[in-house]
Amino acid sequence: MIFHSIDSKQKCKTIFSNDEVIPFPDYDKLTGTWDYNLDHPNTDIQYAKLYLDGKSLDDVCPIDFKNEWESTKLKHQAYIKSFMTAQVQAQDYCFYDLVPESFLKEYFGQKCKIVDYVLSHYERPYNYNFLVELSKLLKTIEENKLIFNHSALTSSLYKYKTRRFKKKLLKLNPFIAYNVFGTVTGRLTTKKKSFPILTLDREYRSVLQPDNDYFVELDFNGAELRCLLALNGKEQPQEDIHLWHQQEMNKIYNQDMNRDEVKQKMFSWLYGGQNVSLGMPKIEGYYNKKSVVEKYWDGKKITNPFGREIKCDNFRALNFLIQSTTSDLFLRRAIAINKLLHKRKTKITALIHDSILLDFAKEDKDIFKGLIKEFGNTDLGVFKVNVSLGTDFGNMRKF
Repeated sequence: MIFHSIDSKQKCKTIFSNDEVIPFPDYDKLTGTWDYNLDHPNTDIQYAKLYLDGKSLDDVCPIDFKNEWESTKLKHQAYIKSFMTAQVQAQDYCFYDLVPESFLKEYFGQKCKIVDYVLSHYERPYNYNFLVELSKLLKTIEENKLIFNHSALTSSLYKYKTRRFKKKLLKLNPFIAYNVFGTVTGRLTTKKKSFPILTLDREYRSVLQPDNDYFVELDFNGAELRCLLALNGKEQPQEDIHLWHQQEMNKIYNQDMNRDEVKQKMFSWLYGGQNVSLGMPKIEGYYNKKSVVEKYWDGKKITNPFGREIKCDNFRALNFLIQSTTSDLFLRRAIAINKLLHKRKTKITALIHDSILLDFAKEDKDIFKGLIKEFGNTDLGVFKVNVSLGTDFGNMRKF
């Protein structure tokens, strides 16, 4: 039986199904809905949104009741506008307490019809189970209210840029909401009005503070380079990968390049195209970009080790392969970390490209090493993990 949550807020439990508004649903009797909600138990509920690779309800509404759906949406927008005009704080109420039941039946009845159509006519994606697990993780993150310390901006308020950021911060929702389908490579993006954690200027990171005792950040050491090594079937260096390159480069160039210079040179070579030379046959042969492209690009698309397919030309094949592999690898480790934190006080505050920001509680110190080990134990081999710790996000130190 198809159903739809009437409100996504955790306190709002009522759903719509079979032309009824149901305050205490029995999820064992329900089979499909639009999107995951934390109220849903671990059942076989199917989520139509995950079938559509980012398409919306509007995009997939059957043409035979498209006009009806558009008309009902206008009514919904009118209700939302009336709440704003009356200065009703919608976040303090459940939607079903603010509108007539007749409209709930009309609006959510049509949503259920679209969901039913999707589940009946669209193919279930190859990575559906992964997408469900990822949805659970991202919904958990979205429920964690961020803690802001506005005084962290005081010393730089003389700058127009800082004043503009502070003004924006006051209007933003103190939550992080991710879009699973924001990029072709699988990298997450944030939704509109979400706290912009992925683009947050380093200068303003101190505004974000932990709810527990301190922040811990876990990230892969040279994630993209390690993924390329793994795709070649090469053994991973256990030391810092950039220092590993530095030793070889300094021998060849007979000069003392520092770590940052080596890192920049390696990434320029990595993403500069298959024909860009590093001038170091030993390292280039070890990574062997050409053979990796030949293995994973069929002339029209790349297919990464996790089954993700991306249409591309030869020039972009390596970039898409590495970026999508790194993203899929990282998100699977984030899911594993979230499972380790079940019933713990420590929680995941954010996922930032290939790093996890943990809001860490001292009482969970017994699992600290286990979290690092679990994060580095990837599907493509054991990756070295960098660990940073700080009392706010702007003052993180290598640990």
